[in-house]
Amino acid sequence: MNSKKLRSAISDHGGRSSVLLILLLSLSAALPLAAQDLRPVYRVGGDPLPLTGQWMRYSGYVDETAASASAAQSVYVGLRGRFLPSPAVPEGAVSYRFVLEISGAPGTRLYALNFPALNGYRSIAVNGQTLYDSAAGNGGSSTLFFPSPADRISIIVQSPPGGPRLEAPGPISAEPQFGEAAVIDARKNLLAGIVFVEIAYFALGGFLMLFLFLFWRKNREFRTFALFLAASAIFYLLKSSSVFPSLSRLLGQHNLEIAFAASFAVVLSCFTLFLRSVFTETLSRPLAGTLAILPLAIAAAAILMPDYFPIVFALEAGYSGLFALFVLVFLFIVLFSGNRQARWLAPAFLVWAASLVCAVLFRESILSLFVLEPAGQFVFSFVAWLMLIKKVGDTFESTETLSDYVSTVTTTVGKFIPKEFLEALDKTDVIDLKLGDHVRREMTIFFSDIRAFTELSEKLTVEENFAFINSYLSRVVPIVKENGGFVDKYIGDAIMALFPGPRGPDEAIRSAIAMQGKIVEYNGHRAKMGYRPISMGVGVHSGDLMLGVVGVSDRMENTVISDAVNLASRLQAITKAFNISLAISEQAFKELDDPGTYKYRFIGKVRVKGKAAPVSVFEIFDGIAPDLFERKMKANMFFEQGMLSYYQKDFAGAMYYFKRVLDIIPEDGAASFYLDHCLNKAAL
Repeated sequence: MNSKKLRSAISDHGGRSSVLLILLLSLSAALPLAAQDLRPVYRVGGDPLPLTGQWMRYSGYVDETAASASAAQSVYVGLRGRFLPSPAVPEGAVSYRFVLEISGAPGTRLYALNFPALNGYRSIAVNGQTLYDSAAGNGGSSTLFFPSPADRISIIVQSPPGGPRLEAPGPISAEPQFGEAAVIDARKNLLAGIVFVEIAYFALGGFLMLFLFLFWRKNREFRTFALFLAASAIFYLLKSSSVFPSLSRLLGQHNLEIAFAASFAVVLSCFTLFLRSVFTETLSRPLAGTLAILPLAIAAAAILMPDYFPIVFALEAGYSGLFALFVLVFLFIVLFSGNRQARWLAPAFLVWAASLVCAVLFRESILSLFVLEPAGQFVFSFVAWLMLIKKVGDTFESTETLSDYVSTVTTTVGKFIPKEFLEALDKTDVIDLKLGDHVRREMTIFFSDIRAFTELSEKLTVEENFAFINSYLSRVVPIVKENGGFVDKYIGDAIMALFPGPRGPDEAIRSAIAMQGKIVEYNGHRAKMGYRPISMGVGVHSGDLMLGVVGVSDRMENTVISDAVNLASRLQAITKAFNISLAISEQAFKELDDPGTYKYRFIGKVRVKGKAAPVSVFEIFDGIAPDLFERKMKANMFFEQGMLSYYQKDFAGAMYYFKRVLDIIPEDGAASFYLDHCLNKAAL
């Protein structure tokens, strides 16, 4: 058997039977072949009549007259002919004759004959009238129109050597149809519109998925689904060559069939990649790679060995059947294992597979050929669309939830790490902080502490201690922020705050004064509740310091390192020793905009631990209780005279003035300190 006979035989039996037996009958064993009315009768006003069934085939070219006297063989055109024995397909010129009857209404009517791949034939005649001649062409249309008053139509089709054979059509050839011109034309336009919508749907869907992938590159499902949709658009464009005959004229029928087979292989390969991207944990990479490469190898064979195209196409058809069966079994196995994606794809693929079954079983219907199969794939792709869109929606919802969580965490962390600290380090978020980050700044350091807190806390339960501290802090901490500072850390009941900028000393002192006033108000509330009053001391100093991150990689903390910080802490300790409310260093005092704004007194040069030279310290007593404030203002002149006598080493005079202060303010710790010191000096 030569290559053309082999090609025709395998095209007849191999391609169609492989698809039917392996893919379709395995899924629909109980589905019978569609009953076909074999009587060639067309009823006027009815649907177009597929010209399937028994045709007479003649060797060589015959016309209407010669057909009656020439020897003929009976051949079957249509799906059933794939399973019926037929005479060997000849290589030379052949002619075909088909006779049908018209019933329903007499009279002359305009009829049409729709013949796919018309340009491959030599001529077509109806009742002896030539409608198509390859030498003249048909103007690019596959539809032939003619008027006829007869109720009997005889069609003669002549095919040249190597031309198309009705009993052995290619994989994308549709059966010819006969009917009234208006019906055929309307059906053709409808079919062209449907096919255009199908192709546009897959093409636009592919582009949209590609854009989604470009915006979300980590999602491989978008990329593989885009490839699958784009390959499907090309596949259906090539398959619709009978609707768009310009394709077959442009490429040639045989090249078109090869391109069709190659596009189908690409669809299978892209579909495999899509499954792999969806079921990454279930469908192994080696198996998916094998399933994706096999159809491409078959397509390459079809391109490189065009003479063996029928064999290659039969292999592709057989592989597609096995592949569809594998996918169906795989999806339902994954479905029963509880996979959520399979809940979408398994039923949708079942619908697609069923549409393939019906499309082959009812192949003799042109609407079935061009609508039913794409409809099944449309259902599958649409469901896949919904699945991916839901995934996008779920991702956005998760992102919003995560964003809200991150925002909550950021807000919460911001309560532990001040944003001013981040700004000083030129950071926008806590996650930007790294171990060792630091910056040098000049700031005013503020230390405050509750007086005798240890004694007070011993009389409270743990819950009462925390309630008291939080109640106290809720009253005084907002004052720091209101005056331009921020709390760097809480040390039990103590507060360390920082005031950046040149106005830091004034802002720190205003904060301390406001806090003293808030404590007076708080003590009134405590007195009503039967609690003892509290007092606080504040130390303020200005100087250079280092803000940074210290610790280890898995436990870091923001901190401030500086001698200035230590000095501010020591000044706060002096307030306790001298029983005063606010002590500031000479450096902070000099940087005040107008020291005369405040009521203050110089309490001497105090040697602070860690400092070689004595530090000049000033007490500011604005903000204290009114009664104490009046007494301090009254005793201030005596205190200044006592300090002047003390530094002039007139200890007797100094003692006199300090005693006068204590007469007015018995609890004045600074006056008591210097009086004791003078007594010691006088004793020497």
